Amino acid sequence: MDNLSEKGLFFQVCRTPAECESAKESYQTILGGLGKNIIARTGKADLGRPVQIFLTKRRGETVGGIVGYLFGGWLYIQLFWVEESLRNKGYGTKLLRMIEDEAIKSGCKHAHVDTYSFEARPFYEKHGYTLFATLENYPEGYSKHFLKKKLL
Repeated sequence: MDNLSEKGLFFQVCRTPAECESAKESYQTILGGLGKNIIARTGKADLGRPVQIFLTKRRGETVGGIVGYLFGGWLYIQLFWVEESLRNKGYGTKLLRMIEDEAIKSGCKHAHVDTYSFEARPFYEKHGYTLFATLENYPEGYSKHFLKKKLL
């Protein structure tokens, strides 16, 4: 490899939240560069538009929620959690339906999600998601499942 320091180039490795926070501008530069590349290829400018729905108690305490991103006619469900005492009472189903409805209103035709073998694969399959890939031993002894669903 070339001697980078002679060219005025350096690697910055971020391993802690504080280091990552100090590199926020670099992160945004990378995100912007990728975005320009995607726009140049697809013509789509609405890259990863967020949709977030939270379940809260009256005093504002968050007890569940779902976070997704819309892009290219797809909903990607990134985060989804309901407090354990509220599970199996329909709240998760309602959150999932709500974000899918938001995605459909925005023109999405598909959804995808990933989950671990110790988490919610049966829940998603019950709601029409089908497995399309599995990453074994992620983490060691477990699997990460990737599921998709046609929304329309």
